[in-house]
Amino acid sequence: MNNEKESDLQLELESRFLTYALSTIVSRSLPDVRDGLKPIHRRILFAMESIGLNAIAKPVKSAKIIGEVLGKYHPHGDASTYESMVRMAQDFSMRYPLVDGKGNFGSIDGDAPAAYRYTEGKLTPITSYFLNDLKKNTVEFQANYDNTMKEPVVLPSRVPNLLINGSSGIAVGMACSFPSHNLTEVMAALISMIKNPDITVGQLMRHIKGPDFPGGGIILNTKTEIRNAYEQGLGAVKIRGEWKTEQLPRGKQQLIVYSIPYGVNKARLIEKIAEIIIAKKLPPLIDVRDESDEKIRVVLELKAGTNTEKIMTYLLRHTELENNFQLNFNCLKPNGEPARLSLKEICRNFLNFRKEVVTRRLKYELSILIKRLHTLDGFVIIFSQLDKALKIIRRSKSKQEAHDKLKKGFNLDDEQVSAVLEIPLYRLVSMEMEKIIKEQKEKSKEKKQIQTILNSEKKILNVVQNELQEIDEKYGDKRRTKIKTIELVEYNAEDFIEHEDAYLVLSENGWLRKFKTIVEPSTLKYKENDSLLASVKANTREFVAFFTSRGMVYVFKLYNLPYTRTGFGEPVQNLFKFADGEKVISMLSLDPAELAAIGHTFTGNDFKKSSRQTRLSFADEKKGGLEGMVIGNSGYGFRFPLSNLIETTRSGRKLMTLKGDDKVIGFSLVTGDHLFMAAINGKGIVIPIEQVTLLSGVGMGSRLMKMTNSLLAGFKVTNKNGNSTITLEDGKTKKINIKDIRVTNRGGQGVIISKRKKITAIE
Repeated sequence: MNNEKESDLQLELESRFLTYALSTIVSRSLPDVRDGLKPIHRRILFAMESIGLNAIAKPVKSAKIIGEVLGKYHPHGDASTYESMVRMAQDFSMRYPLVDGKGNFGSIDGDAPAAYRYTEGKLTPITSYFLNDLKKNTVEFQANYDNTMKEPVVLPSRVPNLLINGSSGIAVGMACSFPSHNLTEVMAALISMIKNPDITVGQLMRHIKGPDFPGGGIILNTKTEIRNAYEQGLGAVKIRGEWKTEQLPRGKQQLIVYSIPYGVNKARLIEKIAEIIIAKKLPPLIDVRDESDEKIRVVLELKAGTNTEKIMTYLLRHTELENNFQLNFNCLKPNGEPARLSLKEICRNFLNFRKEVVTRRLKYELSILIKRLHTLDGFVIIFSQLDKALKIIRRSKSKQEAHDKLKKGFNLDDEQVSAVLEIPLYRLVSMEMEKIIKEQKEKSKEKKQIQTILNSEKKILNVVQNELQEIDEKYGDKRRTKIKTIELVEYNAEDFIEHEDAYLVLSENGWLRKFKTIVEPSTLKYKENDSLLASVKANTREFVAFFTSRGMVYVFKLYNLPYTRTGFGEPVQNLFKFADGEKVISMLSLDPAELAAIGHTFTGNDFKKSSRQTRLSFADEKKGGLEGMVIGNSGYGFRFPLSNLIETTRSGRKLMTLKGDDKVIGFSLVTGDHLFMAAINGKGIVIPIEQVTLLSGVGMGSRLMKMTNSLLAGFKVTNKNGNSTITLEDGKTKKINIKDIRVTNRGGQGVIISKRKKITAIE
């Protein structure tokens, strides 16, 4: 075809994606620095003004407003358009709402607003300062989407909306996040910039102390941090909720949270606090209740004698009661170019815009005055020779003839003659002419005043300043958000953990359960093809260590694991970052208050024995403390001090180095003087425990038993007069007396303890 052409695909993609990105940035996501509005918000306000929904009008259904916006200016989704209108009506979202909503417009709890067929709305009084000058040729207009009518490119706002109400949005490769500010502070800063154009950000901050959020709160940043964010147009402020203590009878007390950080969902915050209470992570905190009405009131019920500062410190660190608000001052400059601006640049652009709007408005008003004075001049000329004019009109046979004769006879232009012919006769009486002459003098005086202002940039800025002061006097209010530095009270998380026994049960496939009361593991239900691996008794303040087949150890505090109510528990893999194929092979509780007497973990009937079997102490430092032992299926292993088992991250800590497909087959406490090992091929060996290498770091250890065409089946730390039970491949067991096997040095192949059947496990 003739219209076909070849083009490089990469260049086409780059060009078209750039077009799409710019369209998204300019037409949807970033606000204009001048009126602080995105196109959707600007169109909503303009549409409401065009159908007469000002502050004194009767509100109409939101459906009508949305229909007006979609049908004339914004052919996009009704849901997103209504959502934008709703946000402009929410006093917890906007510092100075622009829409006066009637009905359910959502809540700080995240409740959705009612459908637009149920709600009503109109403009708030402050929006008059956005729209009043629209008809005075103050801003440019552009065609709407179907070129049937005009809409403003920007609103001639007298209000620095970008600063006082903020804005947020995500574009393509660019985002913005403006916090709201106090109107009185912003107006004072703008006026100071009018007086001193070279003012610095630091000097502006003598007036603008920092963001001022609708819900109050406390900003914890230093003045330097806030100034850096304002200078760079990028940063973050840390905002914290506010609370107070209320004393109750019988020495009890409760905390009242009466403000929360901006953007935090109150219902989710309360839900998180409730989860902490249920998990008993904060035992002094008994209950949480929401008693909010128009004002926030979240009640935290405490036990008597509770340190309230420590309670709140814990909640600040574990809930959204303290939160960060990102600052990113990306917006559209007057020429439509997206850029990140500083606070000073935002103020400067707004003042330049106001100067331009005032200039255009005065020129428009001047043109109207000149036109009116021209008409009044014609009236005065006619009145000075009224008889002559009346004779010309009476003798004329048509309006056009009268028009031509008056124009020629009195040296008037068409506009003046038309006005004379349209005026009622009674207006030409002496009394009315006095009014016309008086009006002529007044208009002449106004004309001279406007011309004087237009001839002086200083006087134009004085008009801008007076308008800012007028808005401040009407809508200025006190700051809601405090700015101060508060040090947190130090606390130990374990201060809030109650001492109570808990029981852990781990299955072969890694399902972990935690119980408050003692249970018989063999009576528990397991998933298909799953069974008991290990179980331990521990205290809520203890650590629990998990040893895996990949030579890793994962240690965490028991109170971080929730109790199991029903089901098979939680996969242990959810607690840590396991590698593919990694499995837990043993579990150990670490109690600094007790000393272990026996070194194996509970299995089956062992659960009813003394808890000392798996609870350890590091207190006996004179004897070097207790030791653990890990051995791989290749026959290599080592001892290590249990004091190495400290709390790890979710990624765990490497304990044993492995080669190829080797795996760790077990962990044991070193509580005997001999080590018994058995290979799958039926051979066994007993060596003195001191021949097992003691390592303080990661390693393979030494070869404890030589593997020849076989792998290690298991091992047991025991005494010379002890015994062990081996499990054979047919499921039968065989008791082994350790003293019947000759003690040898490490590294040997061992002696045959099962001639015909392979060994699968050792106990």
